[in-house]
Amino acid sequence: MDEQAQHQEDESRSVLETGIAGLDHITGGGLPRGRVITIFGAAGAGKTVLGLQILAHRVSKGERAVFISFEQTADGVLEDMAGFSWGANGFAEDELIVLETGMPTDLHISGRFDMQGLIATLLAVTDASGATIVMLDGLNSLLSLLLEEADERRELLRLTDWVRNQGLTVLITAKASVENERARMRAEILDYQTDCVMVLDRLLTGNAISRTLQVTKYRGAAHIGHIVPVVMTNDGVELVIAGGLAPGSLAAGAAASRPDERMPTGVTELDPLLGGGYLVGSRTLLSGAPGTSKSTLAAAFSLAVVQGGGRVLYVSFDEVRAQLELHTASVGYSFRESLESGNLRILEESAAGGTPEEAALRIIRAVDELGANAVVIDPVSALTGSGHPFADESLSYLLTSLSQRGITVLLTSLLHGAASLDEEATKSNISTIADNWIHLTYIANGGERNRALTIVKSRATAHTNQVRELVITSEGIELRPAYVADGDVLLGSARAQKEEQDRTAAWLRAVEYERGEAEILASMAELEGRISGLGNEVDLRRRDLDRLRSTRDGALERTATALEARVAARRSGNLANDGEGEPE
Repeated sequence: MDEQAQHQEDESRSVLETGIAGLDHITGGGLPRGRVITIFGAAGAGKTVLGLQILAHRVSKGERAVFISFEQTADGVLEDMAGFSWGANGFAEDELIVLETGMPTDLHISGRFDMQGLIATLLAVTDASGATIVMLDGLNSLLSLLLEEADERRELLRLTDWVRNQGLTVLITAKASVENERARMRAEILDYQTDCVMVLDRLLTGNAISRTLQVTKYRGAAHIGHIVPVVMTNDGVELVIAGGLAPGSLAAGAAASRPDERMPTGVTELDPLLGGGYLVGSRTLLSGAPGTSKSTLAAAFSLAVVQGGGRVLYVSFDEVRAQLELHTASVGYSFRESLESGNLRILEESAAGGTPEEAALRIIRAVDELGANAVVIDPVSALTGSGHPFADESLSYLLTSLSQRGITVLLTSLLHGAASLDEEATKSNISTIADNWIHLTYIANGGERNRALTIVKSRATAHTNQVRELVITSEGIELRPAYVADGDVLLGSARAQKEEQDRTAAWLRAVEYERGEAEILASMAELEGRISGLGNEVDLRRRDLDRLRSTRDGALERTATALEARVAARRSGNLANDGEGEPE
């Protein structure tokens, strides 16, 4: 639903925005205006805080509110409010009016008792102040003074009818106590006669206690009715629900995902395998068994982001800061300068130190305080594998909140045993939490265990499916192409041995080629020499032939000349003889 449609729907059913993002989400925009809303919960569940937080938000929007306590003094209420961000500066007297009933603990009622006095007080205060929203804190304490169940039902109906006629929005808090039949019936009466019901509860899981909220009733409107984890922070009540907007997610300046911009992985050989690095705003999961270099890859990424001018929040569930610094520095990734500059922050968390929803909110707050544009969670399996009923919900909320901020996220996941990729995908819920999935494993061969890296998945990115050997040196991580021989992937010494064998074979082939080439060249030279000699002999023969022809031609010419001379001589002699024989 877009904002305009949401606004039109809110106007049509006149909702009251609470200012609590998750609560407004599950109620479809807010609580019903001009109606009666009951907040049930055990002692310490956060009923009063939730109600006051809603009142404070409405006051910040220009409304006036009245708070009437049946269990606390007015000063006590104001002191409690001052402990939260929305109550620290107090309120003007005419903005939020806090009243106390002053009922003594040993109060004894004799005779008939009704709500008329309370209604008269509300009428006077709201008329004088212009208040539109009223909170009755601990109303069940007042109802318990009535002697009969029928009286409770009648007086509560009187109150709710008056509220609706006045157009006031009334928040009632009451204990969800079932210690006796009367208390149970009182809760049922409140549930029945109010328009919207929220139940706050506490859930004990292991050593941790989770607060929860459930909207069990909302007349005339669709709502999300499942149980939602709640965390009490300095900002009051916060709901951890994946579909709800995280605190500060729409703050000015929040980064947007940029599909064409990438962040370096910190490993030179890995960047080209992912099309240039991780897409800004994407989520990458590094999964594998212990010792496969997940944290080392995370450290490389963190330093690469800082060196590029970014800020990184490194959330460590496995190691304390000092231990993490020591381990990363030993393999060429020193955090010291980045930590001192303030561009890298290590947030130490413990899976056993609280609830997943509390951890999620602490991480989000640390991100906003640092102004981080990249987050590492090492390992995320500390959350997802905790067995807590809200683990998946909290992780989804966390990742959604980070995505709304355009933050690039790197998650490591610790897997035990030889799980297949399909089993690993199921356990890690890859399809929903990760845009990129890099799997790290060991390959045993020839008495060695060597680390291997495979890119299983990378959305919107051309990437390789080839296995790479991951080698840790004192200067960082190196990725080397694996050697595939007869269908087997060779790493480590086996790869080096095979490569050496290949180099030797290549050298022998080169020597053989050179020897063959030399023989051919020698043969060619011999032939060329013979050809040259034959050419010289041909030249000699040609000169002999020329001389022979020249001699022959000269002899023939001389013979011809002599013959011509003899012919001429004969002719001359014949003429002379003919002249002497004639008379004078």
